[in-house]
Amino acid sequence: MRNSKPVRGKSLRKSLFLASGIAIAAALAIGLAATLYAGPAIAHPGNTCNPEPGHGTPGCHIAETTTTSPYTPTSAAGSSTTTPITTQGSSTSVVPPSGAVTAIDPNAVQMFADKEHCLSCHGDPSIKNLMTIKRPDGTPIILFVDTKVGSDSVHRYKDCTSCHGDEPHDVKSPLNKLSLSEKCGTCHEYEYAQWKNSVHGKPQFDGNSDPATCTDCHSVTSNPHNVVRVLDPASSTYPKNVADTCAKCHDDPKLMDKYGIVEKVYASYMRSFHGKAMNLAPGSAPLKQLDTATCTNCHGAHNISSVTDPNSPVAGMDNLLATCRTCHPDAQPQFVSGFLGHKAVNSDFLPQAYWGGKAFYILSRGMLAGGGLIVATSISLRGVPWVGRRIKRRRAKRRRKGEEE
Repeated sequence: MRNSKPVRGKSLRKSLFLASGIAIAAALAIGLAATLYAGPAIAHPGNTCNPEPGHGTPGCHIAETTTTSPYTPTSAAGSSTTTPITTQGSSTSVVPPSGAVTAIDPNAVQMFADKEHCLSCHGDPSIKNLMTIKRPDGTPIILFVDTKVGSDSVHRYKDCTSCHGDEPHDVKSPLNKLSLSEKCGTCHEYEYAQWKNSVHGKPQFDGNSDPATCTDCHSVTSNPHNVVRVLDPASSTYPKNVADTCAKCHDDPKLMDKYGIVEKVYASYMRSFHGKAMNLAPGSAPLKQLDTATCTNCHGAHNISSVTDPNSPVAGMDNLLATCRTCHPDAQPQFVSGFLGHKAVNSDFLPQAYWGGKAFYILSRGMLAGGGLIVATSISLRGVPWVGRRIKRRRAKRRRKGEEE
């Protein structure tokens, strides 16, 4: 009985030592996890709803999303004709102008309208490496058309000559980003008229090809042959994907440094309420679930102007308030007075918000670590001795069983 207290004290010291080790490990794990969680978000955000006529209203309050498109090829004379859709049993088929009846299969490669059989060469993978020419500035022009990648193209039922002309091998165009946009504008006149006067369009006419053109936004790979319908969830301009599309340029450090843009617009958007709400939405969510603001809701789409332009929807508190009210009709001037835009706070810019955020960061991590310490200590003081006693009992039981044998 005399040695019971020293033994118990020794056991208590071991338990405290073990508890301290577990607590430190738990605190480090919690801090590391919190730091990783607070890092840059990787998401597929965006809301392409556009305040332009015919493109819905800001906030994307549209009842349903549809991804089906009718087959309405254009004839050579310019008249629109529709190939009849026939139903045989449970299968539906269409007749493309370049081939026989093909069953509609969502996983099958759709046939392109190709009256002149251009794809017999330009769609042949075996000569893909030969389908490249260079512009005078050395940049490549890929002449190969991957029909698998372009099987969902919104223009797949437009004949090649609709864009490339009746003599595609005798092209007078310089084949640059501006000429491509001009070609898009022959059909999309309204959008082209807005784009050419925008912050992205004006520099093109001065020879600057850095800003975005049609395919930079409407194609994931900036390829005119795989432009997907805007309301298709796979589209780069679908609500879920707009911010990622804008980030192709606006999250490029070299390009932003070239123009002196220091704001981390993509990262700041992803940290905002709008970015987090869009991030939490499913990838193929219908538009009615994506009614939160993204780049185009605030800045416009084809008619984006510089933030220094007095007519910009985000220039000045009055314009910004009017823009916010398209989604928040009851917003008052106080609603936008504390808006930071895409600027990051620091010790010089809004130091109250900066140091307040730092203090909250330290406090929240300290509370998490303290909670982990309390739990780990409790487990160690109660659980470790219990485990030790169980082990001793099993050893004693085995020893007695061995002695009996």
